[in-house]
Amino acid sequence: WSPFKDGKGVIRFGTGIFYNRTLLRTVANSIQNVNGVVPFDTNTIGTAATDTRRTAILNALSQRFPTSFASEAELHALVANVCTTVVTTFTCNSNTGFVLNQGSAGNPLRSVDPNLKIPESYQFNIGFERQISKGLVFEANYTWNKTVRLWRDRNINAPVLPSGFADWTAYLEANSFVFTNPNATVPTTRTYRFYRGSTGDATGVSTSQISQVNCLTTGISICFVNLNSISTSATSPSIAVSNTSTNSIGGPIGIALAAIAQFRPNQNFEEQSRIGSIGEAFYQGLILELRSRLRKFGSSGFGASFRFNYTLSSTKDDGLNNTANAEINGDFEREFTRTIQDRRHRIAFSGSFDTPFWLGKLRFAPLFRAGSFAPFSLGNGGRDRNLDDLGTDRLNFSGNLADIVSRNPGSPFPEALAAQFSLAPIGARGGNLPRNAGTGPAFFTFDLNVTREFRLTEKVRLRPVIEFDNILNASVFNYGAAFIDFTALRNDGTPPTAAQILARNNFLVPTRTFRQREIRLGMRFDF
Repeated sequence: WSPFKDGKGVIRFGTGIFYNRTLLRTVANSIQNVNGVVPFDTNTIGTAATDTRRTAILNALSQRFPTSFASEAELHALVANVCTTVVTTFTCNSNTGFVLNQGSAGNPLRSVDPNLKIPESYQFNIGFERQISKGLVFEANYTWNKTVRLWRDRNINAPVLPSGFADWTAYLEANSFVFTNPNATVPTTRTYRFYRGSTGDATGVSTSQISQVNCLTTGISICFVNLNSISTSATSPSIAVSNTSTNSIGGPIGIALAAIAQFRPNQNFEEQSRIGSIGEAFYQGLILELRSRLRKFGSSGFGASFRFNYTLSSTKDDGLNNTANAEINGDFEREFTRTIQDRRHRIAFSGSFDTPFWLGKLRFAPLFRAGSFAPFSLGNGGRDRNLDDLGTDRLNFSGNLADIVSRNPGSPFPEALAAQFSLAPIGARGGNLPRNAGTGPAFFTFDLNVTREFRLTEKVRLRPVIEFDNILNASVFNYGAAFIDFTALRNDGTPPTAAQILARNNFLVPTRTFRQREIRLGMRFDF
């Protein structure tokens, strides 16, 4: 719509609903596990030479080579025959090959929610463009974009907390766990009692709450599990069977998971992933742009055009991708915050500048882009301290979030800041640190294109070109999608390992950079 009589201004707007593509691999994984069915696939039946399933099926297939199967049903019949005559741990299914025994332990592949929908995006844009002088144009655009039904992942087989308890920490403190080894000739038991002790305890399982002596000694029937331990071990407990030396007490996380396994909806399995349409994202941005057409400055040979724009924007979501998990299983509302791509301010400048003959009649085309600080997340190293089978746990933080900023390589270690981080107790719902709470480095790039045109005839032209990416070879750091691991920084009173020293030196230091300097030479020939 052009409301101006001089015809030098225009208002544009547009809106629409847009749909994402179907993520076929996720859907295929779900179909593959309907009722526990595992289709015939040489990648899933084992690779060991002693695997009778693989050997028998591949031998049967090779007998037909190079003749193909007349139909899919014929192939299924062959697999079914092998299934019936060779495989003893699987039962036969004439349609799909193998059916897993439902009593088998393990983690089935993900499934999809019955009400799964394709993600959809509602978009609106309004813009204003105005010529403010000869060859100079100003433009402003505002964009609003809300996306719903994004695919997100949750564990439908996580233990369900009994009523009357605030979290699993409270439940474990109130209830001892008696473990009985089902494989022992004479059933043998060990009792685990949970408490919250020192945060410097690196073992987490001991003969008492005071001594913290290792509980591994044969014959120990009562062990104490420190829910504040910094131990990362998730080993399940076991007790020696007659005539064997097996006697693992387990790690504090593994013991806690074993203690609450009885509350899983399906106790034959651990994590069961379910994809549902429960995520959302939101973007709004204002783009201001000033641009000029190519102009010659007299007869000197100088000429220039340019484009400058500034973007003020906000981007939020509740997960990194379609299989993202929340810190608290299924609670994506709590995850909604700035995305790791969000930079509140961005500027870009590009142009084309011609020089006269005494400067070689070169054309310079620079491109400069810069952005403000982007956020990043801090995690606990992927350890499942909140006992929901997911490695998305974050930290507790007692300071000012504005102090969590990136460090330059070689800068002094922030002792005071690190002291304000701590691990949430095993069984707690999660850390209090929000998602993407850290402030990462800013962003900028400077590229340059230099070219010169040689007119050989009226129609034949030769144009050599040199392109510089990151011409200054500046080190522009970023975190990417990685979490910053905090666990190795804890001091348990023992000399630090090499890994702990490295983690300390790299804490809050970005480990990735954008492009290094690249130079490309090219030649364009027009005729």
